[in-house]
Amino acid sequence: MNTRHLFRKPAVRLPVPAQSSHALSITALAATLLLAACGGGSGEAPPELARPTADTTGPVITITDNITATTATGEVVFTITFNEDVGTSFAADDVTVTGGTVASFTRVSGTRATVAVTPTPDSTGTLVLNIAAGRVSDAVGNANAATSSQQAYNTVVPIVETRLVNFSETTPPVLTGFGGAEDATITADPTDASNRVARVVKSATAELWAGTTVSICPSDAIVRLPFTSALTTVTARVWAPAAGIPVRLKVEDAADPSKSAETEALTTVASGWQTLLFNFANPAAGTAALNLANTYNKASIFFNFGRTGAAGGGGTFYFDDLAFRGSSFTVACPSAGGGGGGTATTTSITMDEATAPVLTGFGGAEDSTVVADPTNAANKVMRVVKSAGAELWAGTTISNLPNQAIAPIGFTASNRTITARVWSPVAGVPVRMKVENAADPTKSVETEATVTTASAWQTLTFNFNNPAAGTAALDPAATYNKLSMFFNFGTPGSVTGARTYFADDIVYPAAGGTGGGGGGGSTGPVTFSSGFGATTTVQGGAYGGYSGSSVDGFNCGAPAQCGSGGSFAPAVPAADSGFFYFYQTPTPVTSLYAGIFVQAPGLTTGLSSTADTPGVSIAGKTTMSFTFGQNPEWFNGPAKNFGVILTLGKFYNVGTTAAPAACNIKLLAVVPPTAQAATRYTLQLSDFTLIQTCNVAGLTPASALALGPLSQVDFQAVGSGNPLPPNNGRLVGANMSVPTGNPAVYPTTLVVNGAITFE
Repeated sequence: MNTRHLFRKPAVRLPVPAQSSHALSITALAATLLLAACGGGSGEAPPELARPTADTTGPVITITDNITATTATGEVVFTITFNEDVGTSFAADDVTVTGGTVASFTRVSGTRATVAVTPTPDSTGTLVLNIAAGRVSDAVGNANAATSSQQAYNTVVPIVETRLVNFSETTPPVLTGFGGAEDATITADPTDASNRVARVVKSATAELWAGTTVSICPSDAIVRLPFTSALTTVTARVWAPAAGIPVRLKVEDAADPSKSAETEALTTVASGWQTLLFNFANPAAGTAALNLANTYNKASIFFNFGRTGAAGGGGTFYFDDLAFRGSSFTVACPSAGGGGGGTATTTSITMDEATAPVLTGFGGAEDSTVVADPTNAANKVMRVVKSAGAELWAGTTISNLPNQAIAPIGFTASNRTITARVWSPVAGVPVRMKVENAADPTKSVETEATVTTASAWQTLTFNFNNPAAGTAALDPAATYNKLSMFFNFGTPGSVTGARTYFADDIVYPAAGGTGGGGGGGSTGPVTFSSGFGATTTVQGGAYGGYSGSSVDGFNCGAPAQCGSGGSFAPAVPAADSGFFYFYQTPTPVTSLYAGIFVQAPGLTTGLSSTADTPGVSIAGKTTMSFTFGQNPEWFNGPAKNFGVILTLGKFYNVGTTAAPAACNIKLLAVVPPTAQAATRYTLQLSDFTLIQTCNVAGLTPASALALGPLSQVDFQAVGSGNPLPPNNGRLVGANMSVPTGNPAVYPTTLVVNGAITFE
């Protein structure tokens, strides 16, 4: 990949455009590229024309596809190119496919067609597209030779799960046996001495309820299990001496054993390992149903449940790889000062803590207290009454440590958001959040989000990258360990009368955590980038360009030329900053691509091939806005559309454990430009289509964007042999036919100015 400032020929620096004193001028770019390409001719006479010969050669067929990786994970679009016009002699029935089904056939022209093929679902194999001999002919009747193309695919739907314990951790889990199963230890796997597992000996005198609690956190706890109505299953590998043995799994609240759920599974293998699924949607007879309002952060396993040791229920059992199925999350114990469900990457204040947080109201919000949720009496929440005589700045400080403090907030370059659930009697209410240093109030930062739902709960995201007007910017070097909330900030109680508000589940980055931009559902915009600095975006994300074509092996080099430049903050305001990247060839080409990539705040290392990549959450957002321009030759040519690609940071392995293959979900929008000059565009996120699903079934654009943070945005030009599928009936284009200069060159230039935002 070529990045900015990596030139095959000396770079061209552009003047600023007409519409701004600082942005880039596409017209100036075209003129500059034209001058840069100028040169003299040899003055030689043209060669003598050869005498025509009879055409006896059939059309030559070339087949390519849009998959750049070794293995496809979804639909494959084959592009079929003929070296001469075959008219309408080529039709859908001239193509045969094995390993999948034809989704669509499109005759683009007499020299080009595309065939979209859907591989066999939930399987692995090879797609083979065949065109038999004699199916296509040119204008004089010459027929084609047989041609085929192959593409490996893997559409097996991966099992997404989070392993809670595997007994090979540096700090091993704690096993606590009871009722006659006290002999519970970590030992070598009886079938693989290199693997560590849990061994449970149920004694000859054991109770029928003898069992073992496995824990990695204080109070015999594990992490909070994120049960939902759709995610109710925990798995474990078990080894039992016989088949037909009932194994019970119990989960409960480590702080309140009255809140529990139990379910069972039967072994089907004797003296061998198998994976059992414990579905808590099916509670064991006589036990409580799973309650999604409860915290479940303690787990115990019971072998041969219901049978005492004296009745033959004893024996030696093993288990390993306790996992939560259907969700990927970080496994770590709650941070100090956090509430139920927080992990090392986030800290939560839920109001359900054994020792309730302290609420300190001021300015007319002194009536702040922990009460029952108005919509769920089993849940505790914060209630704030802003009185009729309240100041416009009336608020409440939430603390759980001395000096009105909380555990330090771990803001990072890529994660500067805090989320909270709120309830307001009216919509349109601004809620301000302020964090500060508990020992030094001069160190603070404030931001706001707006309630959009009346008399109902919603989650707001407070993005401290966007400080409230007139307040200080976030200081990465400062310690923030005090938090206050202000309902209807800026409006005194005398205007509205007394109002009652509620808040719950305040979640913030833990000190030392990483995170990925967290949170969703805020009403304010999410700023992916506010502009371009000389080396990174203003938010610290990497950016650059890349290109290539059929004349240079698809990696910019002679005889092609490429380069980049721009106007950068702080020399110009961020809103007026910009970056351009150009690629040009001395002759028309058969295939070409060029693009600009912009990475998430603080991300400079690219996409991880082994783990999740940080980014920003755009869950719940509906639009994307940016400013884009292109050179006149591209805009005035026949294929002027440009592409916008969103790459999510969540990592999927579409290979095997032995041969992993990294995959990230991608979405595409194809944009018909409205002007050649740099122009502001706003796209509906619902108009994007999924072009890489990583075998995750049932995805929609909205559900995909909710799965993981947005880590990279690409703006692309692609010409012929199109490696990007259609979006809403449109294809991405590039300049492959409109020359400029003498001698002629064929330039494609992309420009991105100012901010990239989501709302």
